[in-house]
Amino acid sequence: MGQLLRIIIILIGVWLVLSIIKRALASRRKSRADQTSIPKMVACDLCGTHVPESEAICEDGRHYCSEAHQKEARG
Repeated sequence: MGQLLRIIIILIGVWLVLSIIKRALASRRKSRADQTSIPKMVACDLCGTHVPESEAICEDGRHYCSEAHQKEARG
């Protein structure tokens, strides 16, 4: 009877450790997915090329993919 109780306690302990590891791995995957989010893309008002908003050149509410296109749009 004592050995059966010991085996049950060991199995519960193993299950508990595996559950903790599984949760830790799942939360790590989730945080990585949050960090690799897709940046917002905007279209160049001159040529239509899509560029990340952080890299676009903005002027008067318009977005350009390069300084050359910004100057060309000014005329």
